[in-house]
Amino acid sequence: MIVTGKIKAREFIARDGHDLWDDLTQKYGIKKSARHGGVWHRKMMDVLTEYFVKQGFEVVTEPFLSQGRADLGIHKDGHMDLFIEIGDTSAYKLWWNLQMLPNSNILLVPDERQAIEFTCRADQYDILHSAQGKGPI
Repeated sequence: MIVTGKIKAREFIARDGHDLWDDLTQKYGIKKSARHGGVWHRKMMDVLTEYFVKQGFEVVTEPFLSQGRADLGIHKDGHMDLFIEIGDTSAYKLWWNLQMLPNSNILLVPDERQAIEFTCRADQYDILHSAQGKGPI
């Protein structure tokens, strides 16, 4: 999907000694060694919620997607919807939601220092349909 241009991806990596979230992970006491447990996941949800609320976005916890739920949904008039997955997610869930959520962004946050943003483009034809547009494959 990325190779064909249907999906764009960008990676974000924090500067040394910082996180991507205005250093809010320090406020919440997130330690690198405690990564990927339930406590880490909850604290990262709190960090991202505060980060986006401070910027004037509405944050919805565990919004329903076409396949499953995201950890957070971020909304603001005039901006594309953003759905956030913290930690890990299944490849199938990501692939399906990239197809079914046109004009949206999905942000994978594997840890406090990096993130990958996928942009779903509605102007491209999705791979779930035939090239002639005659319906599902």
